[in-house]
Parts: sequence; structure tokens; C-alpha cells
Amino acid sequence: MKEQRQFNPESWYQNLVRMAALPLRPRYDSLVALHAVTLQDYVAHLTSMTEETAYQLSSDGRTRALVVAHIMAWEQWQTQIFADPDKEERVKKQMRLEGYYDDEKDEYVDFNNVDDFNSYQAQKYANWRWEDIRKKAIKVAKKLQSFFPENPSEEWLNFLEETQPYSWKLTEEHTLTVPATWYLWMVSLEHEAVEHRKDLEVD
Repeated sequence: MKEQRQFNPESWYQNLVRMAALPLRPRYDSLVALHAVTLQDYVAHLTSMTEETAYQLSSDGRTRALVVAHIMAWEQWQTQIFADPDKEERVKKQMRLEGYYDDEKDEYVDFNNVDDFNSYQAQKYANWRWEDIRKKAIKVAKKLQSFFPENPSEEWLNFLEETQPYSWKLTEEHTLTVPATWYLWMVSLEHEAVEHRKDLEVD
């Protein structure tokens, strides 16, 4: 597939590192632009994925549908945080893997580690139809993007900038230390654009 041959993960990571080093407003504007391109590709991948393809095994042994559910679950948690009046405290909790709200069970859940969260979501969505996962994934992804408008308020920029720093190892060559909120934003794009790309693309 032409798109697969052209995409270069190393260049993507280098670009993200470059963006992270920019002053606040240019950094924000660059991430907004990257988010728009990433979301467009992500939605295109989901739209073109058939039910038959969705239930093929992915590169890590899950079905492709559950890979999408995995991406969606993390993004949904982030939308919960960004919509919360006490989002500063919610960020702190999420970075400890605490305070995920399960909207189906109407309860808050804490996790021991990332694998624990991923296993929880795999069980939650195991019996969902692909079309339902796809619709929810697109809805959640667009909702997440809505928190990052082209003309942000000073309050929103201050919130993004003032959360605790987080050191994120992108690759063996690249490590970023950024505020936790920037990390949560960036890692969503990395999920969609790089980490799970080969399982989202349809031959």
C-alpha cells in the first residue's frame, strides 16, 4: 500500500520532538495542525475497515477491533479529564492510573498498571459489534480534538503548561519531558498515527 511505504515513524517522532521544543503558542499551533491531519487519517482508516478485517488478528494478537477499542478507551479517559471542572486533580489521578470513569457501570475504577487497564477494556469491548466500536471511536476521537481549538483561551494554555512534568520515552533515541497534559495529547496522536498504524491500515 502506497501510504505504508511513505510513512516514516522516525521522521514523525523527530517532528514531535521539534514541536515540543517550540515556545508555547507555536507548539500548541503545531500540535493542533498535526492533530487535524492525524484525525483525518484515523477516521479514514476506521471508515475503510470492514467487519471482516476488523476481526482479523492484529500484530499483538488482539483483533483489530479491540485495538481500536483500546485507542478509544484511552482517548475517552482523556476527554473525561479535559471536561472535568477539577481537571488538574483528574490529570494527577490519571497519571497514577486512578479515577477512570466507566460510563457503562457508572463507577470509578483504578488500575495497577497499563496492562491492567488494557485488559479491562479488552474485556469490556470483547462482545461489541465492529460498527458500534467504529462509531464510538470516531465520536470520541472528534470529541478529544474539540478540546484543542485553533484559538485557545489563556486559561486553557495555562492549564496545559502548568501540570506536572512527565518523561516520555518515545524511542531508544528520543525521550521527551513535557507537562503531563501535553503528554496525554501527544500520546493520543502517537497511538493513532504510529503505534497502531499497521493494524489500522487496510490493504
